[in-house]
This record gives sequence, C-alpha cells and structure tokens, in this order.
Amino acid sequence: MSAHRIIVIRCNSGLRCGAEISTPFGTSRAADVRAYTRPHGWHQRPGGRDICPDCWAAGHR
Repeated sequence: MSAHRIIVIRCNSGLRCGAEISTPFGTSRAADVRAYTRPHGWHQRPGGRDICPDCWAAGHR
C-alpha cells in the first residue's frame, strides 16, 4: 500500500462555481499542478488566484 498527496486547484473567481482540477500523477508541488492546468484552459491571476475556463469565458476575472 502506498500513499501520496493529491493537490487540488480550485477556482477562485469570486463566485462559488465549485470547479477544481488535479493531476493524474502524484506531485507535491502546486506549481506542477498549475503547469498541468494551463493547457486545459485554466488561468492564473496575480496573487495566486486560479480561474476555471467557464468563469474565465464568462468574464469573472
């Protein structure tokens, strides 16, 4: 039996949309998860805010 951390990035658009994403591989760094999310349409804003593709398209930045 083994265990590893699952880091989850949640949408911080200011709304409570509930979107979240994680990697299909184990990592202990949020930077790895953010690098994985960029091609999937997620955006990072100053101050560490992560915006999901739906909120970004709706203009909730």
